[in-house]
Amino acid sequence: MEYVSVSTTQNIDLEYRMAGIGDRILAFGFDLLVLSSWAILWLIVFSQTGGLQLWQIIFVLPIMFYSLLSELFLNGQTFGKMVLKIRVAKLDGSELTLGTCLIRWIMRIIDIWLLSGAVAVLAILVSNKSQRLGDLATGTSVVKTSHKNLFEETTYIEVPKDYTTVYPQSSRLSDEDAATIKEVLNFVEAKNDTGTDVEYHPMQLKLQNALKQKLEIRDINGSAKTFLEDLLKDFNHLHR
Repeated sequence: MEYVSVSTTQNIDLEYRMAGIGDRILAFGFDLLVLSSWAILWLIVFSQTGGLQLWQIIFVLPIMFYSLLSELFLNGQTFGKMVLKIRVAKLDGSELTLGTCLIRWIMRIIDIWLLSGAVAVLAILVSNKSQRLGDLATGTSVVKTSHKNLFEETTYIEVPKDYTTVYPQSSRLSDEDAATIKEVLNFVEAKNDTGTDVEYHPMQLKLQNALKQKLEIRDINGSAKTFLEDLLKDFNHLHR
């Protein structure tokens, strides 16, 4: 099973399982099904209106820019990628931008359409991070995403009504900071097979030090895990 490291803005490296060629081909197949269904709908409208009209261009644009707009606005996913639970991710942990998605979209001409996907398949096979040319040009890869419920996908955790903030500086945490805290806590827990709590995992310690410096916190209560959990509770308490 192959993994790729994706950095966060706090320079914490999280490991994600790389999407295989089979997953990416199947996702592309589902996307073709979506586009084909849309094209059939356009043909029906075209046949009913008795000819091509200017307003019908709205049916053509989604087909042309489907992957570009989907990956930009759906967190690196098309509908096919959603089905296969994979997504495009920046290896440096930054957000996907219009420029990144545009370059990937343009490179599809070479990767996918020029030789029926042969270029993309060859590039993925020889790349150690399963990257097609569009990925290599933009510093991205396609990774597996685990199925999560709504609360797991957010920074939400339940906090008692009478909760008292442990670190007032936590008011300076950004949404991205809170998301990183929760992801690191969940990641360490998922990797833990010892049967006991891991209080001082290297990833927890690295994130602890980064946040202590950012929030200018000198003294902490308890372990690195406790510190991160307290910050996440404080964040939820202050953002009710």
